[in-house]
Amino acid sequence: MPVFRYEVTDAKGKTLIGAMSAGDEPELRARLADRGYQVTKVVAPGGSAAQAPAPIPRPIGAVGPADKALFFRQFASLIRAGIAPYAALADLTPRLSNAAIAQAAGEMRDAAQKGGRVSDAMEPFPALFPPHVVATVRAGETGGFLEIALDEIALDYEQELAFYKGTWLPKALAVQEVFALALAQPLFPTLFPNNQLGQYLLLAFARNVPIALAAIFLVRWLWRRLHTPGLSERRDRWTLGIPVFGDLSRQRSLAAFIRMLRKLYAAGLMPINAWEGAANVVPNTILRQKLAEARDMMQQGVPLHEAFRNTGLFASETEQLIATGVMAGEVIEMLDRIAEYYQNNVQRAVDSSRFWMYRLAISLFLAISGLVLIVLVKTYFQSIFDFTKGWE
Repeated sequence: MPVFRYEVTDAKGKTLIGAMSAGDEPELRARLADRGYQVTKVVAPGGSAAQAPAPIPRPIGAVGPADKALFFRQFASLIRAGIAPYAALADLTPRLSNAAIAQAAGEMRDAAQKGGRVSDAMEPFPALFPPHVVATVRAGETGGFLEIALDEIALDYEQELAFYKGTWLPKALAVQEVFALALAQPLFPTLFPNNQLGQYLLLAFARNVPIALAAIFLVRWLWRRLHTPGLSERRDRWTLGIPVFGDLSRQRSLAAFIRMLRKLYAAGLMPINAWEGAANVVPNTILRQKLAEARDMMQQGVPLHEAFRNTGLFASETEQLIATGVMAGEVIEMLDRIAEYYQNNVQRAVDSSRFWMYRLAISLFLAISGLVLIVLVKTYFQSIFDFTKGWE
């Protein structure tokens, strides 16, 4: 069946945008009318939106999760209040303090004003809106639950902030020890036995401290470089290979997939279309590709529960629940149970990852502290040995 895009208003006058599988346009209008919606616009498959040119990536500055969470939370609140996407963005854009988000929101506003999809206007900003975030907004537009999709994105960024909350202390301690090492290394060789303060200051501040600063900035640059869109596949593959943090990435991705699959399935999309939309919202690129391969199998006639099994990503209990749901006609109810299961797994993985993150940070601090002590002891005794070398 073809998938039609539509725009409707509900009984409260709220505008909804979505998509639904139907045999033809009259059938689509009849089904929407049965749900109490008043149809204002229908776009047939292969409409003008499919002819849009490929987006050209635009450079954008670094934006933290706090600014993104605030933007999506406000956007969701305005949509939930019944304000159309264009009007919501027109109100929100001038009030945004972050220039990068304001620039992107302006283009999203212009796209909505012309009748286009907000998600299409987000694609030219891959550094600001990763592919899974764009796909989440697009799924919300397709299924008619844009405000829920925006809330989920905001919640993800808020959880990211909470996950890293408090890590400033071990990072500050590690930076402190790096500078302590830079200051301690030339201490005894220059100040004992002859007080050569000028030599010490020259070695400490003209040589060691710049090297320490360069090392810190190099680590920061490598971290940011690793999080650029072009390296997402390599980064995600490495992440899955890390024992504790790889499990967190896996559980978050599968939980996001199940939640979105349930929403799109309940919105009336065909299983294959619901699977495709849900697969695109998965944050991890490697897992997203595996789910896309299962979508190709569904296109060849593989049923939903077989697609779950063929991915090799889900627990056997999940596959059994889906198979039962397909046979009993209770797929949505089973997806609710599976979503709860994976959400519990996410919380468990978050707690484990936070524990190990602090443990690794403190271990790094202790290792650098030990190195500082070793350098101090070595240079101290080396200075004494050099001083007493000719006494015999």
